[in-house]
Amino acid sequence: MSAELQLPAAMDGRHRRSLSSRARIIQATQALVLEGNPDPRAEDVAARAGVGLRTVFRLFRDMESVCAEMLVPQRQAFVECFTVPFAAPEGAGRVRELFTRLAALYEARAPLRRAAISRRYTSPSLAAAMAELDAAITAFIDAQVAPEGPGHAFRRTMLNLLMSYDTWLRLRDSQALDHDQTLATLRQAMDAHLAA
Repeated sequence: MSAELQLPAAMDGRHRRSLSSRARIIQATQALVLEGNPDPRAEDVAARAGVGLRTVFRLFRDMESVCAEMLVPQRQAFVECFTVPFAAPEGAGRVRELFTRLAALYEARAPLRRAAISRRYTSPSLAAAMAELDAAITAFIDAQVAPEGPGHAFRRTMLNLLMSYDTWLRLRDSQALDHDQTLATLRQAMDAHLAA
């Protein structure tokens, strides 16, 4: 006799439908944000997902819960930037390699970041995710750039600024640089501080 717990077929079917609905709600929310709506209403999410409004709030406590779940794969992609083995040895080369990885995500997920910026003060999940990325960059720089000489604190601060998502978006949006110009500008500035 099997030791596995067998769910009744009806319960198993309901569970699969719930999982499917949850996934559609997350996908709908992300699609709306990518289309330029930084704070989609539950009604809009439900309509896009093809579920009833009651289903949204049966599966999620509130829209902040939807946002928190939407962030999970976004966070994982950034975690991988720091944890996938590096080709470059420790030090300046590794800082450059991390920046190349981050820049690719910055560009690909820019609409999501713009939405996060507009909602960071009303969404604890977004605020925490943004702070987490900033802290990870700071810790990485500290581990790779030796604290030598009186200018270390300044170099550390400038490298942190140059590697930040905010700086990437400022050059792309406010300065109207294209992707290649943004990448070249930040790499040149970083090299100046890494060589100091």
